[in-house]
Amino acid sequence: MEYGTINILTAHSLGLLAGLGLAASAAVAQTYDFDWVTIGDAGNEPYEDNDLGLMDGRGSVGYEYRISRYEVTTGQWMEFVNTFSTQSDDFANFARPVNWGAMIDWDYGGPGRRYKLREVESAEMLPVGGIDWRESAMFVNWLHNGKSSELWAIEDGAYDASTFTTNGNGTFNDQPTHNPDAKFWIPTQDEWLKAAHYDPNRYGEGQGGWWQYPISADSPPVYGPPGEGQANAGFELSGFAEWNIPLGAYPDVQSPWGLLDVAGGAAEWTEEIFHEDWPSTRGFEGSWAGTDLVVAEIKDRASRFGGTLGPGGAGDFAGLRIASLIVPTPGAIWTFGIAAVLWLNTRTRRKT
Repeated sequence: MEYGTINILTAHSLGLLAGLGLAASAAVAQTYDFDWVTIGDAGNEPYEDNDLGLMDGRGSVGYEYRISRYEVTTGQWMEFVNTFSTQSDDFANFARPVNWGAMIDWDYGGPGRRYKLREVESAEMLPVGGIDWRESAMFVNWLHNGKSSELWAIEDGAYDASTFTTNGNGTFNDQPTHNPDAKFWIPTQDEWLKAAHYDPNRYGEGQGGWWQYPISADSPPVYGPPGEGQANAGFELSGFAEWNIPLGAYPDVQSPWGLLDVAGGAAEWTEEIFHEDWPSTRGFEGSWAGTDLVVAEIKDRASRFGGTLGPGGAGDFAGLRIASLIVPTPGAIWTFGIAAVLWLNTRTRRKT
């Protein structure tokens, strides 16, 4: 009886273990093609500006999370756009950016519109600028829902798109923060600041602190093309060619956690609402390609964000870097499952 009971329980547990393994595989598959960076040191010290006091208490995050090493690329955004822009003529201009490495595919006959990569070097890695906050929210909804082509996949998940409405006085009703069970979301300002400026080893091993600039330095970046500068902001090239500099073109210029293009590429949306009692704009962070408005220093940016826009506004510069849950590895799931089987077997022996 003892061993029969143990075998039955073991078989049941192994079935559960197999299910957990499959679930882990599915979770790992949802990393998609993003290069994720884990932001640890949960409960880090916040940034303190002793001179101005404008950022006291900001930048502390009490949990681990992931954030994409690169901003959302043209290739990633084009897949999203084409999934819905080709469904009907009503969606022909769905989530179309102002600056990116794609163009209309004139060989496509409809319905709607399809895009293809421009014939420029590394077009799939060019930054995406000119997407609004609501489009960004629908993008992370789509990721959350497994990149389904059904319309429900962009309507909810991280954010409830039915709340995306604006009042006559200019305030908006958009869901202020992502759902607790969101798998992907637009970073909070604290998450963004920590990933860009906080160094867990700033003053030595395990001695955390803050850098003024998101390149692990207290001196501003040198702006210029690759080989001459450290970021593609703060200068202009003929024909807006600064937007043709691919993400990752400055591989040695990184945040303390290894993020690239934090001081260039596109500006990056956050969840932050500028005035909670009068919600009309969302904050974005960082400098962007070609701009003369360089806001890379944390003191400057912390006092007023990188800037703000209404959730339906994008200019030609607003882009996105996404945050995500920490995904357990299959090995961790299997280890947990094996421990559960051993515990169940031991418990059964003791009872019999």
